[in-house]
Amino acid sequence: MIKTLRNIFKQDKEKFVVPKSVQQAIPVQAIWEDGIFQVGKNKFARTYKFVDINYAVASREDKEAMFLEYSELLNSFDSGATTKITINNRRLNKQDFEKAILIPMQEDGLDLYRKEYNKMLIVKATGANSMVQEKYVTVSVYKKSIEEARMYFSRVGTDLVSHFSRLGSRCVEMDATDKLRALHDFYRTGEETGFYFDMAKTMKKGHSFKDFICPDSLEFEKDHFKMGNRFGRVLFLREYASYIKDNMIAELTDLNRNMMLSIDVIPVPTDEAVREVENRLLGVETNITNWQRRQNANNNFSAVVPYDMEQQRKESKEFLDDLTTRDQRMMFSVLTLVHTAETKEELDADTDTLLTVARKHLCQFATLKFQQMDGLNTVLPIGHRKINALRTLTTESLAVLMPFRVQEIMDEGGIYCGENAISHNLIMCNKAKLLNPNSFLLGVPGSGKSFNAKMLIVFLALATGDDILICDPEREYASLIEAMGGEVIRIAAGSRDHINAMDMVEGYGDGGNPVIDKSEFVLSLFEQLDTKGVSAKEKSIIDRCTAAVYEDYQRGGRVPTLCLLREKMLEQPEREAHDLALALELFTSGSLDAFAHESNVDVNNRMVVYDIMDLGKQLKTMGLLVITDAMLNRVTENWKKGKRTHIFLDEFHVVFENEYSGAFFNSAWRRFRKRNAFPNAITQNVEYLLDSVLASTMLSNSEFIVMLNQAASDRQKLAELLNISNEQMSYITNADAGCGLIKYGSSLVPFVNKFPRNTRLYKLMTTKPGEDSANRNRQP
Repeated sequence: MIKTLRNIFKQDKEKFVVPKSVQQAIPVQAIWEDGIFQVGKNKFARTYKFVDINYAVASREDKEAMFLEYSELLNSFDSGATTKITINNRRLNKQDFEKAILIPMQEDGLDLYRKEYNKMLIVKATGANSMVQEKYVTVSVYKKSIEEARMYFSRVGTDLVSHFSRLGSRCVEMDATDKLRALHDFYRTGEETGFYFDMAKTMKKGHSFKDFICPDSLEFEKDHFKMGNRFGRVLFLREYASYIKDNMIAELTDLNRNMMLSIDVIPVPTDEAVREVENRLLGVETNITNWQRRQNANNNFSAVVPYDMEQQRKESKEFLDDLTTRDQRMMFSVLTLVHTAETKEELDADTDTLLTVARKHLCQFATLKFQQMDGLNTVLPIGHRKINALRTLTTESLAVLMPFRVQEIMDEGGIYCGENAISHNLIMCNKAKLLNPNSFLLGVPGSGKSFNAKMLIVFLALATGDDILICDPEREYASLIEAMGGEVIRIAAGSRDHINAMDMVEGYGDGGNPVIDKSEFVLSLFEQLDTKGVSAKEKSIIDRCTAAVYEDYQRGGRVPTLCLLREKMLEQPEREAHDLALALELFTSGSLDAFAHESNVDVNNRMVVYDIMDLGKQLKTMGLLVITDAMLNRVTENWKKGKRTHIFLDEFHVVFENEYSGAFFNSAWRRFRKRNAFPNAITQNVEYLLDSVLASTMLSNSEFIVMLNQAASDRQKLAELLNISNEQMSYITNADAGCGLIKYGSSLVPFVNKFPRNTRLYKLMTTKPGEDSANRNRQP
């Protein structure tokens, strides 16, 4: 037997003691607050939790890169320790879900909508997979004391974190409470909310930590066990196929049941592995030589070496080449799986399903006979390994047992954004946890952009006290906001509602001088008036007049308006100033004076829609600029109050038709982030947007992007900008309405978002002709 394996078996050898209680069946002797468990004499274990990556929807090249990186991770395992990779499938607890996600009633007249929204969430959570998949790495090692073990785990933990980060995953250490919670949720399925553990109080009272996690009873039979009121069975992988597909583990753990799958890995030092393989090869060569000598003695000089001997020689040489030239390591591994069910009949049916999945991949699972307790302690992320059905594998062979599948987005305090198209779990996004909250909604007309935006608005209106500001060029949001108790401000030529384009609150802008920032905004306005652009002389005049208007106001003069700015320009001696005043006349005393007067609308409502549908082409881009500037003022005021603001800008591509308006929005995007505001840009002309350097920079710097069905040219540009693989692009090619891709930080997750049609909320949110409940063609 190889030396490493002999040492492991010798160290793991323990005197068998029949457990006299459920607590004694749990092989943990002591725990420390930082998460280190003592699981045997001088044997310590620590568990790390890692998150999934998008392996299933990656391109072939990306899969190869992930596979090689995962192989590097396996190669980094310490040969003096045993490493266990565990996949834990647990059912979403309904009580925890309701507490964390459902919107509480507030008795403000909107509870009718809250009940509808909560009912939709519950149906989505229970009707889908409703399983949460967690992944752990448990390292167990023999050390003389806890201090030595702690130093060892500190080094190993740093190594694991760096390797997982290169994979695109995150790896964090689990403390004692987290690890006990994982064991408690397995032992006491359905009672997840009942877990409570305080180590200091437990030590004071002299209680055992096992009392907080153990099941009511454990009964081990020949081929299954009973844990409380549930039945369970432990299986192990007995026969491996010659070629295993990398999706086998994903298919095994796709069963909608509480289960755990563990892969125990015992690495062998390379020098010892090479020596062992050389000895095996020498033995094969000796057998072949002896066989040939016997044939020659019988005068059979033309005899061909038997196939089995030739195959042994070939495989031994390949194994030796793998170890010496291809950066492979020899590893011993055992794969175990435990699954539980409510009844024995259901357990047997699930076992048959698992065996069928394994047979499909030409592998053979078998039930552990009279070893169910040892198998259970082996598969749990404790650090034990009592099953010796070890198989010799190279790094590549072991890496095929790929634990990664698809990323899940289930942030605490998140907003429902649909279901994962692969796992069918809920997608709950909390943009506050991202590097920045900037957001884009992209898609062709009819793909569901407005509906997605309205879903987000509904959640914010019903579940938070945040302010919601919407720029609505197509009158799509008015009926929804009015139903939620918000304010709709309709702005058009000749309208009674006015917004002062020159309004400026204290703290305006992100520079040292707010007047300078306001001057840039006024330059953007003038850019809309003349397609030829603004000359250098005219820029100087605009800047001078803008500063003069605000200086007069600070000395007790009139409130700055565009009318006042025009008067100031007429006072200037330059001919260009009079030309500018003439250009501004249409927008001050002419028919397009919607932004030239003091504001006469109440914008203090927490939900405000700026309806600019009737502005017309001449005023629309200018209207977007003025309204965004008004939003910036509101954001600044809310920021000082410690209040969050959500901004929705529809038809966002319109503002990038010229340099100044694009630069203003680019600047505003940065200011929103610094002032606790979450901007959301909605647009359909992605290609037009990406032609602008500023817009493509804003898009690539946005951490949250919802991509719905895209046109062919837009898909190609998005793929280049966001590094989207062809497999992922298939989710935004000819996709149904409400289906697509979500870029959430570094994650790219395909999603499906179908809202129940027989609800009041759907009728408020839909934009399909004939389905909306409000008359969208009404005049203000």
